[in-house]
Amino acid sequence: MKGDIFELEQSIMKCWNVVDDIDLLYKQSMDRPKPFTEDDWANILLGMKELYQLKFEECFSQFENVCGDFHTYRKVYETVESGKDDGK
Repeated sequence: MKGDIFELEQSIMKCWNVVDDIDLLYKQSMDRPKPFTEDDWANILLGMKELYQLKFEECFSQFENVCGDFHTYRKVYETVESGKDDGK
């Protein structure tokens, strides 16, 4: 089986970490004695963008695998069910 629904679920949950990461950045930006510089912000945001690009690509790949498995199993099921209707 290519697509594991549980791996997909874990991948989706990992993508939700972006909310926690943004929350951490917000708190740090408000509580720091020395504010982030423009370069700091650019580096942090670029790193987050690249990291979450990879996470979302992995998540979508897992989604495609799960969907592919689902449609394969559905076709098999429909073939079996149509054979029953034909009296086979």
